[in-house]
Amino acid sequence: MKLTTPQFGTLAFTEEQMVLFASGLLSAPGRGHFVVINDPAHDPFQWLVSVEQPDRAVSVLDPALVLNDTSPAPDVSSRTTTFVVAAPGGGAVAWWLDLRHPILIDTVDRTGEQVTLDDTSLPERFPVTLHHSHETAE
Repeated sequence: MKLTTPQFGTLAFTEEQMVLFASGLLSAPGRGHFVVINDPAHDPFQWLVSVEQPDRAVSVLDPALVLNDTSPAPDVSSRTTTFVVAAPGGGAVAWWLDLRHPILIDTVDRTGEQVTLDDTSLPERFPVTLHHSHETAE
């Protein structure tokens, strides 16, 4: 399958690479299929690109890359991949991460959901600063 996007050009992917978000994402409500894109220019960030609306892309990051021993995700199985939404920052903050609303993807049945965690100590705007070629937490 092919998908033409304004941000990434033409993407080739298989049906097995699509993830169904039955409830959508907070930034893209409504049922929809997304593909996870690895863009080396933005490493270690990845993108969830909407198959139905190719102009919609959400920047995501594995929270383990910036959090020490804390994980924002609830207990999940080994078949689940966890992401947090990343938004560009400004000034000293390179990126803001939403730790309160992680995205969980079941890698076996290719379904995903964005959940709201009960732990109010997890911020919706966790600052990430740029120290070298990869993003790291302050």
